Amino acid sequence: MRLQLQELSDQYNALLTEYKDTYKKYIDVLNNDNNDFTTVENASFIGKNNLSVLDNTNLSTCENACLENNSCSGATFNTTLDNCVLSTGSGNMVNSKQSIAIVEQAIYYSYRLQELNSQLIVINKQMMDISKNMYTKFNETQKQTQEHEEILQNNYTILNDERFKIEKMIREFQTLNSAYEDGNIHVTSNYYSYIALSLIVLLLVFLLIRFSLPGKQSGGGNNIFKSILNVFSFKK
Repeated sequence: MRLQLQELSDQYNALLTEYKDTYKKYIDVLNNDNNDFTTVENASFIGKNNLSVLDNTNLSTCENACLENNSCSGATFNTTLDNCVLSTGSGNMVNSKQSIAIVEQAIYYSYRLQELNSQLIVINKQMMDISKNMYTKFNETQKQTQEHEEILQNNYTILNDERFKIEKMIREFQTLNSAYEDGNIHVTSNYYSYIALSLIVLLLVFLLIRFSLPGKQSGGGNNIFKSILNVFSFKK
């Protein structure tokens, strides 16, 4: 059980680092108004409407077809059927085996952030369950265990809040894209619309620094769990 807790802690920290890096890339893409396309395996792009379907094609041809069509906002290449579906309008990515999504980088990063957020929540929940089991077996460490459970519960709440923030940013990004396509706003207005996003980045950095400090650190850091292991080893 102690080894499992340590392994989960290592996984959590690795995912948290990737989450931070992906978040930064996502904000950079939005601030720079980067509309470059990228490919994502085992995923499909679901747009507002389908423009056309190309049969007997390949991934490169599919991507070029979308790039050459001003109405194309993303595409999906089916590796089994060798066909390409071009889509228009704002949309999202979904998991889809034997498919490759061709999407703007902003959509990919938002999709990846949601995946990482879900994985962090699952691992955090597993650590909470293990901590509770250890509490029942070692009643003498009740106070210390409760403190660690509170930290894990706090992390769980923060991650859920982050998920709603990501979803809100995705909706705002899609709204801006739709308005741009209708000719209601200019590309340069994105700069002002995402000043608020910079504040969110500062808040995230503050939280990461705070929960990475020695002592009662948040985010499931190694120091917290090493202290738990040392206490239980001492009691044995």
